[in-house]
Amino acid sequence: MTEKDLIIIGSGPAGLQAAHEAQKAGIDYLVLEKGHIAQSWRDIREDMVMLSPCLPQRDWTSISVDFPIWKMDVKRPFCYAYEFVKYLDEFSSHFDLNIKLNCSVTHIQKIENGFELQTDQDIFRSKTVLVASGFFGNPFIPDIPGMRQNPIVSHSHQFKTAESFRNKRVIVIGSGNSAAETAISLAGYAQVYLLTRNELEFFSRTKNLCDIRGISESFLLELISMDIIRYLPNTQIERVEENVVYITGRQIETNAIICATGYNADLSAFGEMEIPTDKRTKFPVITSSAESSSYSDLFFAGPLAYRKISSMLIHGFSKFVPDTVKEIKNRITNNKS
Repeated sequence: MTEKDLIIIGSGPAGLQAAHEAQKAGIDYLVLEKGHIAQSWRDIREDMVMLSPCLPQRDWTSISVDFPIWKMDVKRPFCYAYEFVKYLDEFSSHFDLNIKLNCSVTHIQKIENGFELQTDQDIFRSKTVLVASGFFGNPFIPDIPGMRQNPIVSHSHQFKTAESFRNKRVIVIGSGNSAAETAISLAGYAQVYLLTRNELEFFSRTKNLCDIRGISESFLLELISMDIIRYLPNTQIERVEENVVYITGRQIETNAIICATGYNADLSAFGEMEIPTDKRTKFPVITSSAESSSYSDLFFAGPLAYRKISSMLIHGFSKFVPDTVKEIKNRITNNKS
């Protein structure tokens, strides 16, 4: 059994930033990571373009000014996903962060003076826990009749290359950046339908960072205008039967359905602790310091520490992580005194 003052779950951008802040604060911490560093980011297709700039004059991608991404050999204002993963690798190595890899947390329970975490390697105990596991591990598929168990249905998180869809008909479901990027990537290979519940929204008009932005906006509008991507807005999918999608007033035969429909927080490891979640966002209910509203000394970071829509993005949540670690440091110090 291993005991620490702080255990951080996840070594994505939020987890690594928290580890760096904990290390600077002199906290006895350990990061538990189910795979390699930033495993969920490694599962994303390598050629995905990040939507946040990584330049000295406008840096929305770095997780700390102590080691910014633009000091690496990144020559693009918007880096690729594989470059971001390389940055996270180098960030971890540069600061020699204390990370235990290939260690999956299977169960968390509250005990006297802290928490006990069961993993597939060992049992860990900690006075405080910071959950920074993100949400990429729990893709959301809409609960539409015939959808979730259908072998032709996948999530955009699983999309790696358009080549495997060559000369096929593909339906992409969703209205955000992932849906736009997936549809654009497929356009030269497959016959693409883009189905959305509402009209598409674009950052250039709304200034909402979660709306379609960057090069995706111009590419998507051009492809739709030329009918290369067949755009069906305000579409209600009634059911899916094998390879046929039934929507209001018509049906479409397809070879594949890709759902770019977001993610849900995976809180299954907490078991009987029953972490309260917001009815609207489905994320944990937290205090201003990102502490669970129901369990003292349990904190969240990254997208799981949802405050507003921008906190889903790196440059949004990275502003809050240092303050959360400061609160954890104060809590540990007070408990020892």
